[in-house]
Amino acid sequence: MLVGIPVAVVALLVVADVADQVRGCGSVDPTDPANYSAVTILNDTSGAVVIDECPGAYCQAGKLPVRVAPGGRFSDDAACGASGTDMTSWRVTGSARKLIGYIAVDTPRKHDGLVFHVSRASPDRHTPTPPG
Repeated sequence: MLVGIPVAVVALLVVADVADQVRGCGSVDPTDPANYSAVTILNDTSGAVVIDECPGAYCQAGKLPVRVAPGGRFSDDAACGASGTDMTSWRVTGSARKLIGYIAVDTPRKHDGLVFHVSRASPDRHTPTPPG
């Protein structure tokens, strides 16, 4: 009977892994690159911005805060399969730390290479920012 428990656990992990792959988002292994999308934030404004405060899975908070000059880019990871309140998002501020908005990444499926423009920042963390 004890042999059946490990077999059942392995079966559940396999089912979860297949479900994630069908959804387009990685696996049960949290280090699998298929679990997140590589994204870039482009400062397409005329002034420097600060990118900080990144709640959400897979963002690399150790890189933050970061100052991005006009025309500059910041790259990070956003959780795959995350929408609504679960989206990975970054706060963007301008001069005197005035709020510009949020880059909120809605990625129901893994999609590397998305570029988000600061000028299109969302008004809050729950509104997806359209990629540019």
